[in-house]
Amino acid sequence: MEGTDKAVRRSAWRRQFLLQGCWNYEGMQNVGFAYSILPALRHIYREKPEELTKALKRHLEYFNTQPAIGGVILGAALKLEERAAAGEVDSRDIGTFKVGLMGSLGAIGDAYFWGALRPMASVAGAVLALVHPFLGIAALLLVYNLSHLPIRWKGFSAGIEGEEKAVEFLKGSGFAAKTEDRKIVAAILGGAYAGAVCGKTALMFGSGQAAPAFLLLAVLTVHLLTVLFRKAVSPSEILLFLLIIGTLLVWH
Repeated sequence: MEGTDKAVRRSAWRRQFLLQGCWNYEGMQNVGFAYSILPALRHIYREKPEELTKALKRHLEYFNTQPAIGGVILGAALKLEERAAAGEVDSRDIGTFKVGLMGSLGAIGDAYFWGALRPMASVAGAVLALVHPFLGIAALLLVYNLSHLPIRWKGFSAGIEGEEKAVEFLKGSGFAAKTEDRKIVAAILGGAYAGAVCGKTALMFGSGQAAPAFLLLAVLTVHLLTVLFRKAVSPSEILLFLLIIGTLLVWH
């Protein structure tokens, strides 16, 4: 690779997991972003300490986006710093690029990660936790990270290739369709969770005749959750409601 070497880029990629490590009301994620890109800045401006200071100040300006998808901006900003050091672009273009992309990426990322993927992983964990608590924890982490970590890596790698590649990555990732799919899966898993809890409740009461009613209730729950998701009701609120109902049923 040209510019910063692979070790420096890997260091920057690892540091992005601390993007919110020093979150503050004035600059939001600015300190975390500056910390993430710092190894690359030190390498790029290793013989120009004054330029290093200026570059670090650039990245201490206001910054806020969805952390899991922020790697796209981090990679692209790193590439822009390399080009700015080579005199190919104006250093002011770096801040303009970050500001122009962070809002839209925040909206896309919030819808996908917080509104769809995390609820889906949480319900999957809740369902398998009925079998064993540790199995539920493992399922939650596995389902979330199988999607989350590749997006972090691919987004950062696309950004390293330049702004155009970063935009192409976002266009080709199909976040809108994936968001809807994962919301539907979350609804189905939520219905499965409700059905499993109702089934256990039926067994506790020892009523075999109640089984068809509980099955019908589970089917209706899946349908209701699907409708609620399509009406843009918050998946987190629905999940919290399901967990409360399930806990009350088991407790009784």
